[in-house]
Amino acid sequence: MTDRAALVASLPTGPREPVEGTPPRRAGSVRRTTSVDEGWDDFGRPRRVRAVGRDLVTATDGTAKVHDTAMLSLVTDGSGTVTEVGAEPPDPRLGHLIGTGVRSGFRAAAASLLPDHHERCSVLSQLLDDVPLAAVIASYGLTREHPEWNIPPEAAARLRDLCSGWADGATMIGTLDRTGIFPIPEGPPAPSLMVDDDPLAWHDAGPVQRRTVRRVRRLDLWRDGAHLGLEVYFRDSHLGREGPEDVLHEYTLSAALAPAADGTGDLRVEEADVVAHTLPWPECPAATASVRRVVGLRVRGLAEAVRTGFTGTSTCTHLNDVLRSAGAAADLAELLP
Repeated sequence: MTDRAALVASLPTGPREPVEGTPPRRAGSVRRTTSVDEGWDDFGRPRRVRAVGRDLVTATDGTAKVHDTAMLSLVTDGSGTVTEVGAEPPDPRLGHLIGTGVRSGFRAAAASLLPDHHERCSVLSQLLDDVPLAAVIASYGLTREHPEWNIPPEAAARLRDLCSGWADGATMIGTLDRTGIFPIPEGPPAPSLMVDDDPLAWHDAGPVQRRTVRRVRRLDLWRDGAHLGLEVYFRDSHLGREGPEDVLHEYTLSAALAPAADGTGDLRVEEADVVAHTLPWPECPAATASVRRVVGLRVRGLAEAVRTGFTGTSTCTHLNDVLRSAGAAADLAELLP
């Protein structure tokens, strides 16, 4: 039988240039940082989610003030159904998520239960939005511990042509078709994002624990002449039983935003570009071209535009999440000094 690890090591990869450190905070800016950790014990056992985030406003004189912060804790059973949920600050409406599956319909359920958070793109809404994809990435981490595991045929059929990395005939699906083995991607070691001379660069997420995946985001927004400058950084990483934390997906989106011409007070995407720092397969970076399609779109409409229009092999599931999260810039712009 072919060894899965040896097979993966023999395959071509996508970019493997993980980011180290974090750009300095600009005077007169807003920075949102979030992290979502999902840990596991084994298949069929409960999983634990701990998510934390913060909005920090840096004044023109360099002083900083926290505008919004949230912590979300969540437990799912072996089927991916929520069994426990809590938050700080507490919100009793979250209790209605118990019994909801995190894979399908979770985002819509959360938005319906907490419409005020959803409408103003609060930190808590971003944490809730990240729960479903964190569950998917955690499954990759768990399967690494089981050499005998293979993707069910019906799942492979459903996911074929889902995105650039899952394209029919591409490295991942092609390897599965050729060998019968699903190649579980592994990434390069994860450099630290911390900044020694700025303790406020990130919220306090704590060290990542063994047998956990972590999804982190950073959104910076600032005034740049008649425009607003926007940078969104994103990383998925995994820390298994052994070895270093490795990076699975990593992007930086840069954009210029301007007031929409319709007088609604919304913003419009004037320019957009993305850098793929780390991705598992050589076909994955082709999805970066899809970023050009957001130029001209209203910022508050980004999440819906991406959800309905960014599908198929010209896109990337994780890049789509980066673009969706950029929709918060319209509300965060109201905090700019």
